[in-house]
Amino acid sequence: MTDLVTDAAAGVRGRRDGAGAVEARSTGSTLGPEFSTGSGPWLHTEDGTAWFDGTSGSGAATLGHQHPEVTAAAVAQLGRLTHTGCKVGSDARTRMVERIGALSPYREPAVLPTATGAEAVESALKIARAATGHQAVVAFRHGYHGKTAGALALTWRPEFKTYSAPQPDHVVTAELPDPRVGDQADGMARFAAGLAAALDAADRRGGTAAVVLEPVQVTEGVLAVSSAILDEIARQTHSRGALLVLDEIYTGLGRAGRLFTAELMTRTPDLTLLGKTLGNGFPIAAVVGERAVLDALPPSVQTSTFSGHPVSCAAAAAVVDIVERQDVAGRARALGERLRADLTELAARHPWMHAVRTVGALAAFDCVPDGRFDPVLAKAVTGAALRERLLLFGGGPEGASVKIVPPALLEEADYRWLVERIATAVTQAEQADGSGRT
Repeated sequence: MTDLVTDAAAGVRGRRDGAGAVEARSTGSTLGPEFSTGSGPWLHTEDGTAWFDGTSGSGAATLGHQHPEVTAAAVAQLGRLTHTGCKVGSDARTRMVERIGALSPYREPAVLPTATGAEAVESALKIARAATGHQAVVAFRHGYHGKTAGALALTWRPEFKTYSAPQPDHVVTAELPDPRVGDQADGMARFAAGLAAALDAADRRGGTAAVVLEPVQVTEGVLAVSSAILDEIARQTHSRGALLVLDEIYTGLGRAGRLFTAELMTRTPDLTLLGKTLGNGFPIAAVVGERAVLDALPPSVQTSTFSGHPVSCAAAAAVVDIVERQDVAGRARALGERLRADLTELAARHPWMHAVRTVGALAAFDCVPDGRFDPVLAKAVTGAALRERLLLFGGGPEGASVKIVPPALLEEADYRWLVERIATAVTQAEQADGSGRT
């Protein structure tokens, strides 16, 4: 196990000599050993060794691994009907659509199921172009919306391409205020002016179809967008006749302490994207909005074989029930408040832990000794955590962030274990750094 932990700390999963085929390195560089079972926040190797998943399966296992109700719903569906294809319906698909719609902030909701979050993003952009007749899109620096592109360029039938990916010069990037920086008197005015300039540029490049935003930029270090900024983005977006697309694939359905970020806004976003928590480990995502908006996209333009997959839909319907019944959003808020207090106390003893931040069951801090971002120290923290059998991701704009993303439903003993191991990892990383600097 020691060699495996050492290899994993280096970011490479151990390989069996002579095992034949291996996974391509693009996806095959994994964190920790190979796991066989899971339960709640824990993953177990074949020999029964337990590891705490502080990544929640890339943010998807908000309810914890193998949640019994979700698993039971999927197993029951597996015994009834596994697959229909995207153009043949199922009662499981209908139930999921109805449950999401009933929980959503829309008056006459429609739901477009997809198999992945990236596919939901692609679908939302098609909807926006169909609804507005425009082509350009405004996104934001440090945003992350998936890794798919270009497949339709290889597809023959032209009507499938009408609303699809624009040319690179049709995408304009705007700046968001950095939430790690203290209040700046001119911050809102400068942001508003910069967004207006970005929208002007998009208008010159085929008109603005959509502004796409994550309310919390989780991948780049849990960078939250304030409600005032969200409202300003919505105001300017709608003033240009564009759609506001809120990418809540990571944050929606309770993870960030609320069901939908629309709860914080004076204007409801035109489209909301869900994923991760929606399946709690099953591959499913969705675009949600008013029916009149989603139905701007003609039939058959957005389909894929596994969208609306019955097993994933059955799991998702169970997830939505649990999220509502067990107040997952409230429990995530309470967890975030505890994490903020405990991490802030830890940072008082290790002042290089900079800008502690939490949003629901999402937390992060930066490693900033001597006033400089230190990616090596951040890797030392995640490496030390790995040796304690705690899985954590790094990241951030400077590569110096440590992210903590546990399941929202944590028992007290599990929470204490997590906080104690974080403290141990921070101490060990500081000792390895050899400086004790502040």
